[in-house]
Amino acid sequence: MFNREREQEILNILKSSNGFVSTKQLCDTLFASESSVRRDLKSLEERGLVRRSYGGASLENNFSNILTFNNRTKQNADAKREIAKKASSLIKEGQIIFLDQSSTAFYLANELVGRSSITVVTNNIEIMMLLSNSRIKVISSGGFLSDENRNCLIGGDAQKTFENIFADICFFSVKGILYDGTITDCSREEIMVRNVMLKNAKQSVFICDSTKFGLRAPFKQCELGDIDYLISEDNCAFQFSEFQNKIELL
Repeated sequence: MFNREREQEILNILKSSNGFVSTKQLCDTLFASESSVRRDLKSLEERGLVRRSYGGASLENNFSNILTFNNRTKQNADAKREIAKKASSLIKEGQIIFLDQSSTAFYLANELVGRSSITVVTNNIEIMMLLSNSRIKVISSGGFLSDENRNCLIGGDAQKTFENIFADICFFSVKGILYDGTITDCSREEIMVRNVMLKNAKQSVFICDSTKFGLRAPFKQCELGDIDYLISEDNCAFQFSEFQNKIELL
């Protein structure tokens, strides 16, 4: 069993328990060594998903909550920069692109600041502020601020904007992707806006760092086979090589 698969199993066990599972229980259930389980628990704790304590771990209470945008931009920053550079190579001058509310999309916007003949349509307030110092044409989706995600515009007005614009490429990210290709997120309202973005774009690009591999959030966004590209850092995207006949892995 790969590390990410074992981490997902640990999360599943914690969710089905009374909130605490001992390290020994995890070792017995997963047929894994204590050192491997401790390493997995440390990784999960660093990502804000579990809380370690003496002899075991518990599920973090805010697992389903959305971290602040500032915190998300600090997580896995090097990986997001690499992903953004790869993603920017797909964008040609004169194109219209959709950027969602994700921090990885913000890193991509940073790569575009020096360009001039691109149109960006976004529901990400931080991206609008960033690109206000560029020559790029920026269209705000409108809508109202999400209660959970204060950099994100959601609601019917936001959806309407994306319904009335046809883009060349949509770049998006979410909370997690399972190894069977199911892409999930924490916010149903954000998913609804993103569904319109994906529908009205010629190409869809999932920009996702590898720490999200194997994670499952409450709401389904789409399947990996529904999109055109998966971009991750290094060669991590090739963990989904079984989908190569359907999508490009970068």
